[in-house]
Amino acid sequence: MNDTATNPTVAAIQEQLKRLEWMIPDAKKRVAKAAEQMLWRAQRAVEDATAMLNDQPCCLSWTDFADGDLREAKEAKAELNKLYEQQKMLQYLIKIQ
Repeated sequence: MNDTATNPTVAAIQEQLKRLEWMIPDAKKRVAKAAEQMLWRAQRAVEDATAMLNDQPCCLSWTDFADGDLREAKEAKAELNKLYEQQKMLQYLIKIQ
């Protein structure tokens, strides 16, 4: 029974799959942005650590923000994985309809 006009379940699944077509790229962008933020923070950390080792002025406040960066990256990854799993499940359900 593949006729979406007579099967509201299939129609609803297809509608959600369409939403996932833009939700997944948005989630990928969030993961990439988190990675860029972590890279930026790491570069600052290396610069400050080098300055510290050379007895130059430095700031170690990057350590205060590193946990937040990691948390954001983990949340972004979890969201992306959730969307992939949802897409996989819905594609399976469409096939068995």
